Amino acid sequence: MKVYHTGTLDVKYGGPALSTYLTIKGLVNCGVETSLIMAKLHHDDQKIVGDDISILYTNCITNKKFGYIPKLKSYLTSFGKPDLYHLQGLWLYLTHATAKRAQKLQIPYVVTLRGMLYPQALEHSGLIKRLSLCLYQRRDLERAACIQATCIEEMNHYRDHGFKNPVAVIPNPIDITGLIDRPIPPKPRFRIGYLGRVHPRKRIERLIYAMDNLRNKLPDDAELLIIGGGDENYETFLKSEIKRLNLTNVRFTGFLSGKEKDKAIDSLSLLVVPSDFENFGNIVTEALVHGVPVIASKGMPWQELPENNCGWWIENNQETIDHTILEAYSLGSEKLGDMGLNGRELMRRNYSVEALGKNMKALYDWILIKGPKPDFVYEP
Repeated sequence: MKVYHTGTLDVKYGGPALSTYLTIKGLVNCGVETSLIMAKLHHDDQKIVGDDISILYTNCITNKKFGYIPKLKSYLTSFGKPDLYHLQGLWLYLTHATAKRAQKLQIPYVVTLRGMLYPQALEHSGLIKRLSLCLYQRRDLERAACIQATCIEEMNHYRDHGFKNPVAVIPNPIDITGLIDRPIPPKPRFRIGYLGRVHPRKRIERLIYAMDNLRNKLPDDAELLIIGGGDENYETFLKSEIKRLNLTNVRFTGFLSGKEKDKAIDSLSLLVVPSDFENFGNIVTEALVHGVPVIASKGMPWQELPENNCGWWIENNQETIDHTILEAYSLGSEKLGDMGLNGRELMRRNYSVEALGKNMKALYDWILIKGPKPDFVYEP
């Protein structure tokens, strides 16, 4: 079985790049010959999340808004015919051109939605996306052999658009190698963390306001650690709010990777995700693998957190965030450590690269050789 994915491993794309990489790793581990078609990066100092998979490079993108790649059709032809294409995300030229090639050659393809049909995501550049749906995107989705959603909620948003083809609900994988069996390190102080892209829609200011609101209820050495980089204007706003509130216990690390990132996550007592919505939230799985309990908003599909006693799933308003952080602190380090162990077991059982690689291969087997339909595939 030969499969071509399309997408990118550019580190600046964060979770989607990492989950694409880990999905391919899981498939290769299951014996599936898998390659990624991606555009070359523009600069030598740009990084990819991993270089130990097969990558088929096209020209660089010359129009960022639409992802236009010169001579893309020639590249797709030169790469030859796989048994199946797997397209990561919507809207961009690479995914549409690959879908057209698959349709022409009658090769089945799968589309991973990447949260792009959530109502909140459709509001951004809404006119362009509505036109794209009318002109080509609806047809590309309707003709897919199957759609991958990361949760039931995302599948329901897809169905709300009237689509009738099968949907496989397969979450993003997480690499547990070398992490999940380590002892959880002691936490010398109560440290709250944010992890991910620094961007206005992540609503990081809510954590800063929580540190202000709780300054007399948390210990003097409590700290907020903001791990990540991104929008410089938004980061400037956050720092101005910290200065205005006279907070001395908020620290920015900038973008971290590898051992530095692992060390920063290990230092957290608690991860809080204050975004109004995320279609999955790889940052949640990263924290849980490290044994860090998580507070996630109900704009994310993480009801498993309270169900498995490894975190909280809350309404995303300032009062509830403040109350839940205080509740977590009141539990004490021993109970938070127990919750961290519960989170690790959830990751091992349901989200490892190995487990999800097997699920993806089972999906491809069902499509290509008419094997048994997996129980995570839903038909209307």
